[in-house]
Amino acid sequence: MKNFLLLLIICVVSSLNGCSFVPSTNVNELNIIQGAGFDLPKPNQYRGTAVFPVFRFNETTEFDVVSSTGETIKKVREKIDTQVRYRIISGQLRLVTFSMELAKKGIYPIIDTFNRDPAIGNLLQLAIVDGETYDLLSLKAYKQENIALYLHDLLLHNSEYGPMPFTNFSTYVYQYFEIGRDPYLPVLKVDKDKIKISGIALLKYDKLVTIVPWKYAFTFKSLMETYKQGLHTFNDISGGYLAIDNVKSKSNYKIHMKKGNPEFTITLKMNARIQEYTGDKPIMLPKHIKEIEKKLEKQVTKDGLELISIFQKNNVDPLGLGSKLEAHDRNFDLKKWKKQYPHAKIKLKVNMEILHTG
Repeated sequence: MKNFLLLLIICVVSSLNGCSFVPSTNVNELNIIQGAGFDLPKPNQYRGTAVFPVFRFNETTEFDVVSSTGETIKKVREKIDTQVRYRIISGQLRLVTFSMELAKKGIYPIIDTFNRDPAIGNLLQLAIVDGETYDLLSLKAYKQENIALYLHDLLLHNSEYGPMPFTNFSTYVYQYFEIGRDPYLPVLKVDKDKIKISGIALLKYDKLVTIVPWKYAFTFKSLMETYKQGLHTFNDISGGYLAIDNVKSKSNYKIHMKKGNPEFTITLKMNARIQEYTGDKPIMLPKHIKEIEKKLEKQVTKDGLELISIFQKNNVDPLGLGSKLEAHDRNFDLKKWKKQYPHAKIKLKVNMEILHTG
């Protein structure tokens, strides 16, 4: 028993002594990158921009923006290292942005670099910038604020409670590799020194194809996923503006093969409540509610078909119709589907039910 206790004490003391050999670093002596942006100043050259907090001993925090150019991402990182006082780490990276010019060329080389880095977590948000990422990340209006975390929260908030279809680093990588689906990313734009989400970028693999206007975001999200708590305003509904709180929407996809060609029927069920109405007609009686429901169904159907037309015209498939067809048809042929998709017959049925009128 005494020998056992002696051995236990020796092990504990050895463990405590071993802790002294583990290197420790003061957080004030690290540059913790929380945001990054990439531009394409020349055809074969990247410009990388890093945003990181600078901690002061008087308990204040400032935010620094450093930029450099290089032929590879690692070269950019090396050159940024020569401009900063302390070691750079990326374990708290929350935002990565790409300029439109770079996105047109392809962003996968950068995505692949981050995907291979074990320090990069799943909280990373991606976005396309309408303009230069350096200009956006160094805006003077956000100098006193952590712009990387601000934009991360902006994107997350609009995907969780707003009309932006959910996407982040993990979902982009999944969509990139999934057969029969194309990825999408939010578009950020500076407007009068304020940053806003201006649209949704559609990509073919890793290359930007086109931008979906923000007015279609509500319908886009409704077709993509189960949508809750969204607020949307419709124009010219019974002579006025009508704002609905989208309690819940759910889409269902059915496939019918006709002479070897797939036909899709999308049924979109929406439950909503009216939050605001500016028209002159009353909406108190059941017949008035039914009238509003029919008009909303017509408007959502119109927007949905216009959106699908944009997808097919640009030969991008963010809804994953090809993926759904592959799961439905054991003889699925990807090359054949790519030829069929731009002309595939896609029907949309919208069922709107207003639960409350406020």
